[in-house]
Amino acid sequence: MLSRVGCAVFTFFSIFAASAVAQQQVTSGPELDYQAAILRSSDDGARIVVFERLNPSTILGDLWITRSIDDGKTWSEPVAIIATAVDERHPALVQSGPSAYALFYLKGTGSSYRLWRATSDDGVQFTEQNQLDLGWASGGEINPHVIRHADGTLTMSYHRLGAGVYVAQSTDDGVTWDQLQTQIAAAAQLPRIAFRESDGLYLASYQTGSSALDMFVKTTTDVRDWSAPAQDFATTGNNHDSLPIVMPDNAFVLFWIRAAGDFFDIAARRSVDGVTWGPTLTITDTPEVDDVEPHPLVGTSSSEVELYWGRDEPGGSFTFDIVREASVVVNDAIFSDGFES
Repeated sequence: MLSRVGCAVFTFFSIFAASAVAQQQVTSGPELDYQAAILRSSDDGARIVVFERLNPSTILGDLWITRSIDDGKTWSEPVAIIATAVDERHPALVQSGPSAYALFYLKGTGSSYRLWRATSDDGVQFTEQNQLDLGWASGGEINPHVIRHADGTLTMSYHRLGAGVYVAQSTDDGVTWDQLQTQIAAAAQLPRIAFRESDGLYLASYQTGSSALDMFVKTTTDVRDWSAPAQDFATTGNNHDSLPIVMPDNAFVLFWIRAAGDFFDIAARRSVDGVTWGPTLTITDTPEVDDVEPHPLVGTSSSEVELYWGRDEPGGSFTFDIVREASVVVNDAIFSDGFES
């Protein structure tokens, strides 16, 4: 489940973006830390990161947490919050209200994975609550990604092994979910979803293939109808780990990783409508390092985000850490796309 115009102007921006990234360690050491979920607490402003810590021999995971109360300058010593003998991975973290947090993740073994929910009243300690009932008679749900709407509705995209990618919704903070089994796309993996409140537009991204993967996107204003044709997003080379977000100016930005030699680098593209995308922005350009699973934290800026991801340095050492860049540019005045801040 480890997943993976002008020329002068574009060249300038690529160099600018790559050189601007100065990574900070969120976790460090020989452990294999991967797949971070990040939020900024509305209670106390703390940045909360939940991530997988994997056994490098079995690739079975537990979920760990670290926090920062000084705007990401320093981080607490990571501690395990969901840890059993079976596999727990792919955290999705939301705050559902004051002193109310919900964590969603996969749990199980083999093909019998299910999605689960844990809760916290302080964003520090989490208690496992319930397996999610999504209407499937047998196991096979993995890789949840959860977003919260302004009215409190939760929307979750997930992958059903052997069946494609799906979406479900909850109106009770994730305790129960609809069982409509709404498919976004067949023969697809690792779906992630975003929602633009201003016009009710959903954007879903996902990957297809087995070795060299392609990336596609779909949009809809009806979460129950994904029949519109998929749009090519990144279909040259090997593309993994997409994650779309909505910026404060209502632009979509989609992060993903693309193979560069033996390892991966992070890139992003920006769009007004989720169909037509701007040029690729190079976020990392590190041939000897493996950069994976970018997870942005959106703030008040329409041009920058905080970015968290997994980094294996040197690539191939299999000692991933969670790293952070406090300010990653995802729009610049040299691109006149109507979204200048």
